[in-house]
Amino acid sequence: MIDEAMQNNISRTSQHFILGTAGHIDHGKTSLVKVLTGIDADRLPEEKRRGMTIELGFAELSIGDVQFGVVDVPGHERFIKTMVAGATGIDVALLVVAADDSVMPQTREHVEILHLVGVKLCVVAVTKTDMVEADMVELVIEEVTELLDGSPLADSPICPVSSITGVGIDALRLTLVEVAKLSHQESPPSPFRMCLDRVFTVPGRGTVVTGSILQGQVSAGDELQVWPGGQTCRVRSLQAHGCSCEVLARGRRAAINLSGIDKDALWRGSELATPGYLEPVHVADVKLTYLSSNPKSLKSTQTARLGMGTAELPVRVGLFEDKLLAPGEACYAQLRSGQAFVANYGQRFILRDESATRTIGGGVILRTSVRRRRASIKDTVLALSVMESGEDVDRVAQVLREYRFTAPTDFHMCARTGIPLSRVGDCYEQLKADGRLIAIRGTKVWATPGAIDDLGERLLRWLKRYHQRHADEPGRGSDAVIGWLGRLSSPSLAKPLYDLFVKRKTIKPFGRFTCLPEFAPKLSKADEQHLVDMIDEMQRGGFQPPSLDGLAIAKKVDRKRVEKLATLAVAMGDLIKIEAKMFMHVHNEQKLRETVSQLIRSHESVTIAHVREALDSSRKFVVPFMEYLDHIGFTKRQGDGRTLVELK
Repeated sequence: MIDEAMQNNISRTSQHFILGTAGHIDHGKTSLVKVLTGIDADRLPEEKRRGMTIELGFAELSIGDVQFGVVDVPGHERFIKTMVAGATGIDVALLVVAADDSVMPQTREHVEILHLVGVKLCVVAVTKTDMVEADMVELVIEEVTELLDGSPLADSPICPVSSITGVGIDALRLTLVEVAKLSHQESPPSPFRMCLDRVFTVPGRGTVVTGSILQGQVSAGDELQVWPGGQTCRVRSLQAHGCSCEVLARGRRAAINLSGIDKDALWRGSELATPGYLEPVHVADVKLTYLSSNPKSLKSTQTARLGMGTAELPVRVGLFEDKLLAPGEACYAQLRSGQAFVANYGQRFILRDESATRTIGGGVILRTSVRRRRASIKDTVLALSVMESGEDVDRVAQVLREYRFTAPTDFHMCARTGIPLSRVGDCYEQLKADGRLIAIRGTKVWATPGAIDDLGERLLRWLKRYHQRHADEPGRGSDAVIGWLGRLSSPSLAKPLYDLFVKRKTIKPFGRFTCLPEFAPKLSKADEQHLVDMIDEMQRGGFQPPSLDGLAIAKKVDRKRVEKLATLAVAMGDLIKIEAKMFMHVHNEQKLRETVSQLIRSHESVTIAHVREALDSSRKFVVPFMEYLDHIGFTKRQGDGRTLVELK
């Protein structure tokens, strides 16, 4: 009996790996696991009765200083969904092929799944050698070699064994250790993540979940988030194969007793993760490989079943570059689902057909999103090529460009780029040094040149559409342009970005308006003179400004032309629009403010009559004047009187 101190010592000194079985039904996977570990992984009464694996089975295998958490998967075609769930987090695959049956349909499909989920290390066990002649064993070995040829598993060692006689079992154990140690690399600390494959209740303890730890480590007392729901819970205690542990890390099978969450909020397909690391999404851009075994091409917008982690959900597959994807080909694609899911950069997935009867392909996650992005195919493909093959710093730059003017958390950057947390800060500094991350003047915000360029292009298109619809106007109001920039970035960045685009000559201020440089109003010699005459006449009009129809130039040009010139005068800041048909010279408007301000400071409140008398004007003009001052927030009406807003 191993005491707790010895168990903790073993945990510190041992190397831990997840070993997953694969292979056709009735090829002896569960029997082989029992011989290797002494544990019967078929735990359900129905599995005992039918003599076949239906659910995932688990066992522990210790060989010297190497410990395997063994996941035994079903081989029947009806339980491929369960097999995929069991393949999550596998370090080494144990492919089982019976000597009396050789390579069968699920052997091929399981090998395809192992390849699609990224398993690169495998040991093949040719079982039931006691039931056939030696030359038959050699023939099966040849067929397995042919099956794996050309795949990442091509050089996998093949061990003939018998679970009945024990022949080859010791050699298999040694081979498993040798292969497993090829994958043992010290990885930098990363956030914890585990996909759940079982959820149950233990009397007196509450909710317990099990799974293979994909990354990071977890300790008793840790707070975790449950995804895709986002609920929080706490780790009450940990076990690995029946032994209590204080800490468990990647490469271990874990049973976690949770508090603070109900069992009904958890299911196979849920995930546990460090708080703030993952986020629910509905869209994933991927590199998709379509298996050569498919009988026909994949159509864009075709529906399929996505298997990722221990979850399965319906998705629609959109192809970026072509409407059809031929068997054996790969391309960039988008997976869209009505159900929320979680995924991080580099995560592997498989696709099965709509009825989930056949594996059709799979691939790797490159980026995720809550909703579909609006971007050209060319820009999308370029961005995904950076995410697929770029260096760490290139992926960080691409993610920052997509975040535009908000900074992602280090956890989110880690999830979206696959880089270690410890590398995030270094990548930022490198981008700054290379000029690929620049400060927006007057703020503490840093952004990529690409994000600024993207916004500039949107601004250009937005203003161009306005110019096309309102060809006679000088542009949009500058306040409206600044407000638009604030909505697409943040209110604090609106004016600095506006000034930046003016400096770049993306836009051109025109008085109180903003336009594209090529759309800046151009006047004929005659209209230039008419504009000067209009402004002079308005200034002479004082506090009884002439209407547009009453201007001297109105006798020379049509009304539409006069209105256009008045709009230009407002844009240049020479005239102020009081109301729809009343304009005032800017100097007279300033005198209006000064006069009203002095009156209110002397009398605390003034009426229309007071103002009319002080301006030597008429009610026809003074009422619109005061309503204008109310509108711009200079005065405030209280009954029949006005007060200064600045005094309040």
